[in-house]
Amino acid sequence: MSTIELKNLLISKIVEIDDEAFLSAINTILDSKSTSIESCDQNSQKIIILTEQQKKEILNSQKEYLEGNFIENDVLNEEMEKWLQEE
Repeated sequence: MSTIELKNLLISKIVEIDDEAFLSAINTILDSKSTSIESCDQNSQKIIILTEQQKKEILNSQKEYLEGNFIENDVLNEEMEKWLQEE
């Protein structure tokens, strides 16, 4: 099946769907594919173009880290082990 045939098949199936939650999930998948575009610069290094939302999330994560709002992986693993043993 060619790319064009596959696109047309998907379009015809999507047109028949009335489930808003399902359509929203499909939209999320399509957004992630179309907005996280990868290209290469002159040195063959990958360049990823982020959406504004992705940029905001990264900045927020950096801020939380600088404010000390994180837990070391080893500490987290220990806490999880204790929690699992309590079950």
